[in-house]
Amino acid sequence: MSRFTAMTIALIAIGALVAPAGAASKGPAAGKTVHVGVIADVTGAAGVYGTPQKNAYDLANDDIKSGALDAGGANLSFDVADAATDPAQVVNLMQKFTTDPQTSMVLGPTLSGEAFKAFPLAVRAGFPAMGTSTTAEGVTAIGPTIFRDSLAESQVIPTTVARTHAKWKYKTAAIIYGDDNAFTKTDGDLFRRELEKIGVQVVDVETFHIKDTDFQPALTRIDSKKPDVIAIGGLFPEATKIIQQAGKLGMHAHLFGGNGLNSPDMYAVAGPAAQGTVVGAAWYVGAKYPENLRFVKAYTAKYGKAPDQFAAQSYAAAEVVAYLVAHGATTKDELLAGLRNVRVIQTVLGPIGFDVNRDVKSSPVILQITNGGFTYFH
Repeated sequence: MSRFTAMTIALIAIGALVAPAGAASKGPAAGKTVHVGVIADVTGAAGVYGTPQKNAYDLANDDIKSGALDAGGANLSFDVADAATDPAQVVNLMQKFTTDPQTSMVLGPTLSGEAFKAFPLAVRAGFPAMGTSTTAEGVTAIGPTIFRDSLAESQVIPTTVARTHAKWKYKTAAIIYGDDNAFTKTDGDLFRRELEKIGVQVVDVETFHIKDTDFQPALTRIDSKKPDVIAIGGLFPEATKIIQQAGKLGMHAHLFGGNGLNSPDMYAVAGPAAQGTVVGAAWYVGAKYPENLRFVKAYTAKYGKAPDQFAAQSYAAAEVVAYLVAHGATTKDELLAGLRNVRVIQTVLGPIGFDVNRDVKSSPVILQITNGGFTYFH
């Protein structure tokens, strides 16, 4: 734990609340400079997720300078690098950050498949890294320095299935998922497991590949089985096309999916067919947590549109890091020790901590797509 004092560790273990807006303090790291590397897919196929992440870190940098986000007087900077949805670039950036003596931690990358390639480098370097949108199974099992503040699909999908089943009372289901991506394959496996667990008959399973655009043959096969519901395991580009094409075919099954569908642009891209689609998520823009109210207002003012879950989870990661720095953690070893001792921190996601597997301890929310974004699913 190097220079961590007993008082610092005690404060982290207690989990004192993140300082409210405008209440910046002077902590043991006051005046010190701390750099945190961020790997995000700002461009490329995953730019729909990575751009809000970059925005969130840029806002966090602004908030630290203004005192709205308390880093204890330290010069904390989140340095965003664009991985451009290129696995090789993700690995190069992780290598760059983990060998840079000025960088103390890494946040990202954006996609789970990227994490499986990049996080082993952080583990070998004994370097703390946190995923903010890497929800596939096995991400934190990569090694003891890997954390995530994004709910795993295994934490979200069981609740999604249970809640939709309680309301819709369905008896049959079909599943369509991407079989060449760690995240979407996880969704497909989990949907099948959870549906069969509650006695729902899975009448058809269809797969696709990333960048596919024509889903009508698969949807036609599904429609021939007349399922009550269709579970979608997909990322934004494919999921929007699946929903849109299901609407054109006149399919009447209820639709639901996991985190890949959790973008406020779903309705704008997929169109009216998206209305009513249920999404398991980790965050809701309308949540009344004080930190979230401030974040949504500031983000909307800066970017002209409300944040999404990917922005919120990134900003929450910035809050966690700022909290640790405010309590004296400035080196990679100190930040790693701090993460291991976190109990509860108030964030835009609500109160969060980490379990023994370094996964976030939080509760999922079940949302429904509307033409204005999302609303709670009741």
